Amino acid sequence: MYHLFFVIALGCFGYHTIIHVLEYFGLFKANERVHFSIGIAMFFGWLSYFYMSFFDPFMTGISAYIVFGVPMLIAGFCLFFESHRKVHKRMHHGKGPLVRDGVYKYLRHPMYLGEILMFLGAPILGGSMLTLMISSVFIMMVLIWRYFEESELMERYPEYEEYRKKTIF
Repeated sequence: MYHLFFVIALGCFGYHTIIHVLEYFGLFKANERVHFSIGIAMFFGWLSYFYMSFFDPFMTGISAYIVFGVPMLIAGFCLFFESHRKVHKRMHHGKGPLVRDGVYKYLRHPMYLGEILMFLGAPILGGSMLTLMISSVFIMMVLIWRYFEESELMERYPEYEEYRKKTIF
């Protein structure tokens, strides 16, 4: 069962990555339906990933891992949802000024950092060493998304370069 959920997660996150790559190279222009399908894919990708994190066939137990996993998972959720709330309306319409307040005052990509923390926190909390090792594949996908988004934001907002110098990640 674990392998099935790995394939689902990989397919869902891979779909998101492929859309980013195609858009970056001008081979595809995503519309609202595509963005909706990405949202659905991300939901099922995360659902599968959390299953993997807590039902790993090589689990080591959860005792001491709670101390590290819970804060990472909570911080990841908070960063992801707060940043999503802040930019939701502009995210897929490309309209409005560059967001620089709230968590964006300190981080350029808090949503992606939140996802990375969740990719690490869930398997640590679940004591799932196999899923923790596999998380590197998913984290690489997030870094690819970040790269393409950075390029797009630098094109769209002339002030982005200055903002980039004042913030991290």
